[in-house]
Amino acid sequence: MPDRIEQLRTFIAASPDDPFARYALALELKGKGEAEAAAEEMEELILRAPDYLAAYLQHGMLLQSLGKSEQARAAFRTGQEVARRKGDSHTLSELTQALESMG
Repeated sequence: MPDRIEQLRTFIAASPDDPFARYALALELKGKGEAEAAAEEMEELILRAPDYLAAYLQHGMLLQSLGKSEQARAAFRTGQEVARRKGDSHTLSELTQALESMG
């Protein structure tokens, strides 16, 4: 039986612009300790679905875990802009908190 990562990759191959499958794949990769691959999936997700707000926080945290602080800050800031535009105050506050915690 194929594992979850393979199932998600198959689904993404069939529907590359479906943001949820790519988000789920990135979280699976993150859970297996594959932060670099997870960050790449989040980046691709943001390119294909720039309004998929949940991706910005995860992407920033992944970049931060990889020691890419400036890129992480940029991800959080871009997410803040999207959250403001969408009127999502909860996600905006999470992104702001993440940015502030970086110092």
